[in-house]
Amino acid sequence: MSERVRRIDLVRSTLSSLHLQALLTPERMQGPGFLYALLPVLRRLYPDRDALAQAMVRHLAYVATHPVLAGFAVGAAARLEERRAAGDPVSDDDIQGLKRSLASPLAALGDPLFWLTLRPLAGLVGVLTMFAMQAPMLADWDLRVLACPLLTLLTYNAVALPFRIAGVARGYADADQPAALVRSLRLKEWRGALERAGAVAFGALIALTFLLLDFSSVGWGADLARRVSALAPLLLGATIGFVGLSLRPGRVVEVALLALGASAALAAVL
Repeated sequence: MSERVRRIDLVRSTLSSLHLQALLTPERMQGPGFLYALLPVLRRLYPDRDALAQAMVRHLAYVATHPVLAGFAVGAAARLEERRAAGDPVSDDDIQGLKRSLASPLAALGDPLFWLTLRPLAGLVGVLTMFAMQAPMLADWDLRVLACPLLTLLTYNAVALPFRIAGVARGYADADQPAALVRSLRLKEWRGALERAGAVAFGALIALTFLLLDFSSVGWGADLARRVSALAPLLLGATIGFVGLSLRPGRVVEVALLALGASAALAAVL
């Protein structure tokens, strides 16, 4: 009788899946990383070296999905490998078909959720922290410089980590119903909620930015050139953001950094 997958194997696969992107290749995309994540399970199921080698080759095939949600496909593949090792009629095509049936919809739903919605929201939370906090000082250092990226990372991972941690075990348990598994994640609902939160955060950022402009000063009211110099960096950043996201909607962070850098450079010149 073959070995069965143990809970510790799923835990090890979960930890290994965190490194999925580290083995990204142009030819197989996340295939090597997928194998690395599944390796603790394969070693349990196939103590024979030749059988283990065949299973490893089987999972080096092309895989492309969202890295945060890849654990669900890893867990489902682990369940089919367990059945195959036990003697059930599970072919290579069955395993690859299940991986594709999960990887494609998880990528289609995960990319707009995590890259286009959650990542900008996390950045906005970090930027808003700069406005909301007073400047705590350590010697000559403004500690908000540390708080901003820290809160950005915490905001992103507060949503992403639960999916990563639960993915392998959920995929293993629900391998027989891949469509129901994807629906149960409610990724569209998550995206809608985060889009609304992002809209509120962006509105707050715009409001706080305008509050910092001194419209009542003598210089503002008397000199058109000073008005233009005060608003020009903000308008330049907004223009770069709009055009950049229109042309490259998946490059939110890069466009934001470009807009921020261009606005800062123009403000320094003016």
